[in-house]
Amino acid sequence: MSVLTVNGHTHEENEVGIKIDHRVIEDKFKKPLSLVTRWTIVGALRSDGSSGALQSDIDALDNTYRDGGANYGDATFTANGHTHTLDDSASFSGVRVAAFGWMTGPWKMRTELVNRRAFYAVLQAEFRFNTEVIAYREEVQQIGTAGPKWRYMPSLIGQPQYQTLQLNTPIKYVQRGLLILRSSQPAPNASLFPLANMHTDQTRITEIAPQSLTINGSGQVEEAYGVEWLYIAEAYPALSLGTWNIPTL
Repeated sequence: MSVLTVNGHTHEENEVGIKIDHRVIEDKFKKPLSLVTRWTIVGALRSDGSSGALQSDIDALDNTYRDGGANYGDATFTANGHTHTLDDSASFSGVRVAAFGWMTGPWKMRTELVNRRAFYAVLQAEFRFNTEVIAYREEVQQIGTAGPKWRYMPSLIGQPQYQTLQLNTPIKYVQRGLLILRSSQPAPNASLFPLANMHTDQTRITEIAPQSLTINGSGQVEEAYGVEWLYIAEAYPALSLGTWNIPTL
């Protein structure tokens, strides 16, 4: 014996079959970000042969899966004393109907829409893992090698002339970074360069506003707070850079 209850509606005993599957969504670091659970429901309404009674059951099922609102609450499926629950309160997204429709069942003697009506539905909920770091990247670009600087001098008549302008040149460094956290505004990483070598007037710090997401079918939650940083330095000879400040992923 199996019984399914969704959105306050309890299906008749053995009216449906269910396939339950789970899919893990990973972030860019290949860490689990969330788990999406889907219930694929296939079943058939049955009546005593009265078309009016069958239509009433069809309307009731339409109201259950199409007019139940964005958040469907818990769904429970009990079979032979064992229970599966799609827990609305524990989910991030709330229990949603991802698909619903009617179909023709494998019945003989043309009983579809006479005393039977086959249907399918897909319930879905997303469960978040406790992952705080959503994205991080950082790089240092070195421009130049401290070697000579030269150019070709133009000539009114004849070929351009090679001319050395400097035997030694400073090296330019550009440090760029991005950090996005789930629930709090991050601070920019510190510069890897000594303060004396930095062009502090060219430092750039950009805070990124969070995204407003619907949580649990109602209300809003702010996620994905970000910050970008840019530091520029110059030195001769080459600098010894500091240690990378890599967040715990």
